[in-house]
Amino acid sequence: IDNCNGLSIIVDSLVSSLDVIKSPKFAVQIDGTVPTLLLDQVDGATIYLGLQSLNTEVFSSKCTGLNIMLPPKEGSDDDTKECPVPEQIRSYIKNGSLVSEIVEHAG
Repeated sequence: IDNCNGLSIIVDSLVSSLDVIKSPKFAVQIDGTVPTLLLDQVDGATIYLGLQSLNTEVFSSKCTGLNIMLPPKEGSDDDTKECPVPEQIRSYIKNGSLVSEIVEHAG
């Protein structure tokens, strides 16, 4: 999917991956299994995972406002859990090696 503004899709299952490039306000709901989701230059994306798609790997590059929605545990009365994907990485040199870690903002 390339250069689509405001696209929302529902995916049952895929064999390989779903690639999304330069698509603001993107939303995808995965009901079955999708091994890999690749996002590049996507702003304001929401990914809804089902119970079968919890093993999906998400790779993001140059993305902002990316949220992954996790389903409630089977048999519970909980709500869907919203999990933001970090946008900032801090890198520094420690003992001659490059160390990169997620910047956490606590409020």
